[in-house]
Amino acid sequence: AQIIQGSGERVHFIISRTTKKQFSNVIRELGSQISQQHPNQFTHLMPLIKSNTHKDLSQCIICQEKQITVKKEPHESLGMTVAGGRGSKNGELPIFVTSVQPHGCLCREGRIKRGDVLLSINGSDLTCLSHSEAVATLKASANSPIVILKALEVQTVEEQEQSAEELLSSNTENELDASWSPSWIMWLGLPSSLHVSRDTVLRRSNSGNWGFSIVGGYEENHCNQPFFIKTIVFGTPAYYDGRLKCGDMIVAVNGLSTAGMSHSALVPMLKEQRNKVTLTVISWPGSLI
Repeated sequence: AQIIQGSGERVHFIISRTTKKQFSNVIRELGSQISQQHPNQFTHLMPLIKSNTHKDLSQCIICQEKQITVKKEPHESLGMTVAGGRGSKNGELPIFVTSVQPHGCLCREGRIKRGDVLLSINGSDLTCLSHSEAVATLKASANSPIVILKALEVQTVEEQEQSAEELLSSNTENELDASWSPSWIMWLGLPSSLHVSRDTVLRRSNSGNWGFSIVGGYEENHCNQPFFIKTIVFGTPAYYDGRLKCGDMIVAVNGLSTAGMSHSALVPMLKEQRNKVTLTVISWPGSLI
């Protein structure tokens, strides 16, 4: 995002496009227009880009809980790879499936898919565990002749609308790639019980910028959008602190919830903070550009 922002009037992209439909139209709409209320003024926060989209990004995702009971042989593996976990390097994530291997019992059963969020196994909760704790729990439970998995299947609206033939034709050898990670938008649709926020305290010694721009907020007659960090500006408190990133969701400022707050209300609040501001954010892997 910093490279793109610092590229002046022209940017040359080289892109790779998959056959599966993307949400580029949604991202393009999000924050696509600069606020027209004060076009010639700059805030202490940097020029703030106001979302003009009427779509709630979380509504692009459909979550469905499912329970799978699998009978397995004594030395048969579950046959899946997982990522995530609380305290992981990519954020406070739930455990999710990155691949289902062709020779395991879960592949034979057929209902666990790449991208599923694992909730529990044989009654043991997985949602609050670190990666290593979750792997140990999965391995221990996999020794049982019957394994009961509870999972959350997460799909985009467009994926759900695709036919089985279209989905099958879009599958490639990358389906077995254990390094796969869901898109940034997918995380937004998870239930709030799986969200883990953290506080980031920014400090500054002068009246300069905090160093980030935002999109989102409540607009009259439109849907209510969460606030997201749009850009991080080089050489500012947010940049040197290093913990905030594009796509982080701001859920509170100095302990005050931003839910239902308008864009025009949050901007002055941030401007009024003098030497210190505490941002409560939810951070997912990926980025909003």
